[in-house]
Amino acid sequence: MLFRDRTDGKRIRLPAFNAILPYIMKGRNASAVYFGKDIEVENAMRYVHRKNAESSANRFSLFGVILAAGARTFFEKPDLNRFIKGKAMYAHRETSFSFVVKKRLNEDAAESISKVSFEATDTIFEMMDKINAGIDFSKSDQKGSDDLEMEIAHRIPFGKAILTSAFRFLDRLNIAPSSMLRADPLYTSAFFANLGSIGLDAPFHHLYEWGSASVFVVLGRTFQKEVRTGEGSSVRRTHIGLRATVDERISEGIYFAHAAALFQRYVMKPELLEGAPKLPASS
Repeated sequence: MLFRDRTDGKRIRLPAFNAILPYIMKGRNASAVYFGKDIEVENAMRYVHRKNAESSANRFSLFGVILAAGARTFFEKPDLNRFIKGKAMYAHRETSFSFVVKKRLNEDAAESISKVSFEATDTIFEMMDKINAGIDFSKSDQKGSDDLEMEIAHRIPFGKAILTSAFRFLDRLNIAPSSMLRADPLYTSAFFANLGSIGLDAPFHHLYEWGSASVFVVLGRTFQKEVRTGEGSSVRRTHIGLRATVDERISEGIYFAHAAALFQRYVMKPELLEGAPKLPASS
């Protein structure tokens, strides 16, 4: 690499054990760990209905609540917002999530990928506005800079091979243009896939070797599941299936466990996202 830092990341000094991991596990999928959880969303769905009923200007969704819960978790657990490039670890300079948007719910409709950036001070209201804006743009006929770049590369003979090879070279030297990194939806903190919107269960998904996302989250359909109450009886509650794939090199097990518990807490109690985040002292 030519430079220590990148336009999209700041290099992190690591202890010896962590520093050697990228030499032992060279790719994200060679370093992937998998986590599955069914999360109760009964309260979250009531919260969405209540917020949408309070004002016609509100556009809340369960998917938006989950993204907002994820963003708050990333800010409060910043180790999640790391990535490996060239056997070095970097902290993302911003927190962004990418997700696929289907322009219409039919087989022939085109897909687009939306990339939304968040600020540490965002409440669920600001985050929901940003998510909705990203979805609206992706569903429109407007084309982002990444779409235009892909179309140009596709039309030029050998364009795809030339462009991707050149970009990989620049990326390896840490001199890839900031505009290209920002436009590419795979250069992001995490990638989300909402398969529940088309009635499917959540599978585990691989991590992309291209880009910088160390976390991939898949959401499945909602379903009813029995849970035990404090009185010893059981009731049926609405749950959503979640499957996450994480590059284990960015942190360690107990940190991931605490982050998962925090994320679940925010999904189950989205009211907590209306307040300011509790950021780590070093932020």
